[in-house]
Amino acid sequence: MLSPLERIILIAAILGSAGFFLNEIRVRVRIIKRGGKDEKRWEDPAGRIVHTVVRVLSQACATGERPVVGVMHAFIFWGFVFFAVATINHVIGAFSPGFSILGKGLLHDLWFLAVDWIGVFTLVGTVYMAVRRYVVRPEGIKKPMPISRSPQSAVVLSLISGLMITYFLHQGSEILLSGASAARWMPVSRFTAGWLSGIGHDPLHLWNRFFWWSHILMVLGFLFFIPHSKHLHLVAGPVNLFFRSRKNPGRLEKIDLEATEQFGVTDATDYSWKTLLDAFSCVECGRCQDRCPAWLSGKALSPKVVMMSLRKHLLNERGNLLSGRQTAEPVMDGWLTPDEIWACTTCGACMDVCPVLNEHIPAIVGLRQGKVMMESRFPQELNLAFRGLETNGNPWNMGAAGRADWAEGADVKTLADNPEPEYLWFVGCAGAFDDQARRSSRAFAKILNAAGVNYAVLGMDESCCGDPARRSGNEYVFQMLAQANIEAFRSAGVKKILTACPHCFNMIKTEYPQFGGGFEVIHHADLIAGLIREGRLRLRTDETGPTAYHDSCYLGRYHGMYDAPREVLRLLSGGNFTELDRHHDNSFCCGGGGARMFMEEHGRRINHMRIEEAAGACVETLGVACPFCLTMLQDAAKEKEMEGIRVRDLAELVAERMEAG
Repeated sequence: MLSPLERIILIAAILGSAGFFLNEIRVRVRIIKRGGKDEKRWEDPAGRIVHTVVRVLSQACATGERPVVGVMHAFIFWGFVFFAVATINHVIGAFSPGFSILGKGLLHDLWFLAVDWIGVFTLVGTVYMAVRRYVVRPEGIKKPMPISRSPQSAVVLSLISGLMITYFLHQGSEILLSGASAARWMPVSRFTAGWLSGIGHDPLHLWNRFFWWSHILMVLGFLFFIPHSKHLHLVAGPVNLFFRSRKNPGRLEKIDLEATEQFGVTDATDYSWKTLLDAFSCVECGRCQDRCPAWLSGKALSPKVVMMSLRKHLLNERGNLLSGRQTAEPVMDGWLTPDEIWACTTCGACMDVCPVLNEHIPAIVGLRQGKVMMESRFPQELNLAFRGLETNGNPWNMGAAGRADWAEGADVKTLADNPEPEYLWFVGCAGAFDDQARRSSRAFAKILNAAGVNYAVLGMDESCCGDPARRSGNEYVFQMLAQANIEAFRSAGVKKILTACPHCFNMIKTEYPQFGGGFEVIHHADLIAGLIREGRLRLRTDETGPTAYHDSCYLGRYHGMYDAPREVLRLLSGGNFTELDRHHDNSFCCGGGGARMFMEEHGRRINHMRIEEAAGACVETLGVACPFCLTMLQDAAKEKEMEGIRVRDLAELVAERMEAG
């Protein structure tokens, strides 16, 4: 029991630290509320709460990508949860000796038995994290923030270790002072009691008080430290999980071009409140960075740094933001560079692995929109793509009159030939203009005709789906293209749209509904697999050399379509199917998404990295289900002189077997 003076000091310390903590949280909430765009994320609050509680308590958010690190993090987290009760007991016990919020029965004994052992696991977790960060030092930790510039982790690991040690020492001294039999259910604390047993009774009283105060002051120290560090995610992370997007990750939000004068993001307040919350929720764990193809290929972009830089910018501008003034400088120009925002392939890997479900891609595309639509500043190579999209309806800037040339001699049915098709085949710009993808289009037409599929194409009435425009920030051109296509679809009176391009698939299925274009969209991989199952295609299935499948980011990670292409390739290869090292949701981007298909790439090329991975797996045939992936990986195989790897679209491989049969 504390003396009256100690009680006064304790009350003052609790009120002071709690007041400081709550004020700093209030400041950050006010900053987040300066976000200019309103986002409604309150639907199904009960479901959101359940998801958040399960994800946080299970620590599934931390264990997925790095199981060992995740388990160690879980030890530390669970230590916090269990020790919270013990600490509350300590504080209340200072005013009411013998008090226990769990009573004095079995629950009390079991809880403190768990605390005893979890404290050990927590110490193991902190030692592991310290060794990993300061001895092993993986690349994701060393770069881009050197250890010497980030003492936060050292402070936190020291505080956590100190909390565990002082707890055990206090419990050990308490056992000696009150009688060892009182703690028969606390084996670790009894061990520390044995270690302290040589200390005399009076000195032990002083040490007991010292350990108690040390533990409490460390707890209160956390309240001062957390708001100013990445460990704010302890508070912001669960809130961010609650407000997670429940929409398809491949969807970007519509800009009302007629109702706003600000397009995209220039000032931090142009972001939605959710993006600002993302910045404060960032754990700085680097999982996004570890999966980012731009970062792994040596580009300037790190999704982690995007969030960290935004957070630093917000805190640097806190005076202006809190007073309602305009920020002194834009988000970029000192905080982020053009090289960073234009390196993104929008593959979605960062968002897929983020433990607090941050939404990096909308944040990056918002900056692109600001540069393109407000400042007309973008990579020079995009001039040709933008001009082509606006005047000819395709990013290659090929004459619109030639859009149907690919179909010559392929017996392709147009709406004039078949005015009431079951499927409207949206060929896409790559399928119509890119030489390699055109071969795939002709192969797919052969499959449709052989299977007796009732289809038709728009021909010259088709325009680009708008993916390159929207992902590169040119929302105006995207909306022009989307509305033209939706009108063409309606005029054709179709309900089902078929496409061989995951980018077209994502746009029409996920983003066209924003403009009133709700259609059923089928990817050619699904259709082909279904035709084979139904026996509408007769194929040879002789065993081939090792065959693998490269997952398209927009088909796999964004829409969960992994099985159909593999089903077809397993059949075609006679079972000689293998997986690349990175596959399914861990697949590695080809480098062509996010309008990167139409920009120059400097340094190590992403598509080279992917084709080298295929070579390492001794693959002879690499199947793809995306025209961008086809072009990027075929080009990589040629440039790396890997003639032994045959990169083919799924439709080409099936059509070849039809010819052989």
